[in-house]
Amino acid sequence: MKKLFLFLLVSLLFICFGCKKQNQTAPVITSGDTVTAEKSVVTASHYLGSSNEYKTPYFIFQGVIDTPKIIIDGGIHGDEVAGYMACDTLVRYLKVTKGTVIVIPRLNKPACLALKRGLKNDFNRSFPGTPNSSEYEFRLAFEFMRFIDSIRPVAVINHHEARNKYDPEEYKKNPDKAFGQVLITCLTPSEDMLITALNNLNDLIQNPVYKFTIQYYPIQPNHSLDNIVSKLHVKSYTVETYRGFLLPDRIKMHIQSDESFFKTIGIEYSLQSLN
Repeated sequence: MKKLFLFLLVSLLFICFGCKKQNQTAPVITSGDTVTAEKSVVTASHYLGSSNEYKTPYFIFQGVIDTPKIIIDGGIHGDEVAGYMACDTLVRYLKVTKGTVIVIPRLNKPACLALKRGLKNDFNRSFPGTPNSSEYEFRLAFEFMRFIDSIRPVAVINHHEARNKYDPEEYKKNPDKAFGQVLITCLTPSEDMLITALNNLNDLIQNPVYKFTIQYYPIQPNHSLDNIVSKLHVKSYTVETYRGFLLPDRIKMHIQSDESFFKTIGIEYSLQSLN
């Protein structure tokens, strides 16, 4: 009986240890993709929305010379996972030697946690926001606009994903439809910064199927990009990848788009794990 008791005790401890280890490395299911999430070694010391339900961390990477500045955000829509996973990679591996890069991986954190495009409202259509709204999306939009204004970056880059790949003929029929493999602007003709960033991005992509193009999206008064441009007079662009591609490829393309804008505006940096 004593030997049996010891055997059962050891077995129980082994099972408990195994369950604990499994919980630490459990796969995260995101939009049909299975990804093993690793704990980040970076600790955030900055938060947007500090006393609200949408409180979310952001990370500042600053060189000896702190200009130019750029803001990178993901997770405006909580089910568009490649964008905020790309931001996670930047947070983990980015090193800036000149300029300032501010990364907000999950701007709409409640929607990201729920893996939904939005909760009660579409956050991307809640701009410019209102500070005293009973619905958090409008308060968050107001606070994000105020945050951008306090930084005055050269550009704000928003990461999104689309269910349809860009097709020029389809775009002619539906110019206000979201497409993948595009850099979206609300201005026409396209600014030199965007054209240069597009060329830099496509230089990094060998497979022509993955190449990007510029899409002019008709101005919407409640969209984030349009309000950043029209009210703050800060350049802002949206990166849309096509969800039909594999998740690792989409993450990589988001990172490459960030690098393209870094190069365009003069950020000096390294991505240690990607060298």
